[in-house]
Amino acid sequence: MKKIVISGEGGQGIRFIAHALAVALIQLGYHVSLLYDYDSAIRTQKSLAYLTYDEKPIGSPMVEVADIMLMLSKKEDKVCARKIVCESGLCTDEQVPFSELGAEKFGGAIFGNTIALGHLLKMIGVDIGKLDMEKTFPKKLFEENIKAVRFGYEFEHLESRE
Repeated sequence: MKKIVISGEGGQGIRFIAHALAVALIQLGYHVSLLYDYDSAIRTQKSLAYLTYDEKPIGSPMVEVADIMLMLSKKEDKVCARKIVCESGLCTDEQVPFSELGAEKFGGAIFGNTIALGHLLKMIGVDIGKLDMEKTFPKKLFEENIKAVRFGYEFEHLESRE
């Protein structure tokens, strides 16, 4: 069983990333559990997604220690993870300037979330060529999101970018 935590704040696309990842994993035949923890009253408050997936049905979706944590802001709970990937400047593990890359390559920092999704898909070994992208992503900004996911998936040394 694999466990992923995606953390950030409202407006950064945390639920978008988690939902798209869940849909992709379901397409590949995995059993998926997705739980959200967020304050819907205020846009910039903490937003967390806990995703568990396995080839067998999931007995308990609770995440005590995540295999991977994707951290897009400092507004996370005390989550333990074996591997942390974060927006540049937020941690000492793998740092990626997702927002900066989104603005630079696709004209908006918000595309950093789809770049992060592509990077996450690569990390967990998903072959994006096997995904039905039309089922994975909403129609709004579809082409831009696909390009951003592919960019995050194919870009090799995100953490060493200057």
